[in-house]
Amino acid sequence: MPRPSFLITVNVEADHLDQRPLLLTTKNSRCLPRLQSLCEAFGFLPTYLVSYEMASCPQFVEFGRDVLRRNAGEIGAHLHGWTCPPFRTLTADDHFHQPYITDWGKQPMWEKLHTLTSKLENEFEHDIVTHRSGRWALNNRYVKMLRKRGYKVDCSVTPFVSWRKVPGIPGGRGGSNYQTFPYNQYFVDVDNYRMPGESSLLEVPVTIRPVYKNRIAPASMYSLQRMALTYVHRATRRLFPSVAWMRPNGNNLMTLFQLVEESELSEQNYVQLVLSSSDLMEGGEPKSEDAIFSDIEQLFARASAVFKGATMSDFYDEQNLDLQTPVLELV
Repeated sequence: MPRPSFLITVNVEADHLDQRPLLLTTKNSRCLPRLQSLCEAFGFLPTYLVSYEMASCPQFVEFGRDVLRRNAGEIGAHLHGWTCPPFRTLTADDHFHQPYITDWGKQPMWEKLHTLTSKLENEFEHDIVTHRSGRWALNNRYVKMLRKRGYKVDCSVTPFVSWRKVPGIPGGRGGSNYQTFPYNQYFVDVDNYRMPGESSLLEVPVTIRPVYKNRIAPASMYSLQRMALTYVHRATRRLFPSVAWMRPNGNNLMTLFQLVEESELSEQNYVQLVLSSSDLMEGGEPKSEDAIFSDIEQLFARASAVFKGATMSDFYDEQNLDLQTPVLELV
């Protein structure tokens, strides 16, 4: 049996967007070489998902070009609608409300996606094939745009998690609800992105698992959550009121180990670690830079014994080879 993949995705975005800054800064770019060095020490290949403002940061562009030149990682796209041109304000203060990309209409949505993708392709002279939406927002219209623009991989789905009560524009619907989405990779259906199908776009959900009695629940317990029956969904929500993310914060190393262990026991073919570039900064969510980097190093040491390194596009190629026939479609 081939070794499963350890996928590392980094949202490369302006400093501390969770604090809703009016002025965007990019100081966190200085932390990424330290992360890259750790990845290389353990044979891992990070995928940097880059927002428009970071694609305009000379320090990051120089760093990203070096990563690509050495085949030491991948550059993908991370689209925040309110930081990416063309700018069409939706609220009195878009930097405060941070609208979801799906809050914009069809034409602005496409223009922003095209602008970011073209910016990245021009800066890095490389095809951009991996995407994550800012604030984890997707809908069928946007997914079709990703396919049209040539993306092969999306990694915006956060299984077991709903963003419906997290507002974007005032009076809007909130974010996407992924509570009953698949938790393993799947090629999306052409017309319904929550369902496996035969399109060319591979969805790679973030590694998130339900917690049961202070431990990661085994797959045999939460597989019922995949069923669409309302009563089953309500029952599993009561059984698993919280979830655990494969996302270091400087204070959750044992949880990360449990997620790796659960993945091994259930024979998953990947785990996906999520980071934001701001997570790595002094003054961010973690206790300190050293705390989070210490946890990352210990996690890498544990994972490297079982998992192999792969970028998102590497993982896509593996899944495509596993198909008996090539994935072809007309968009």
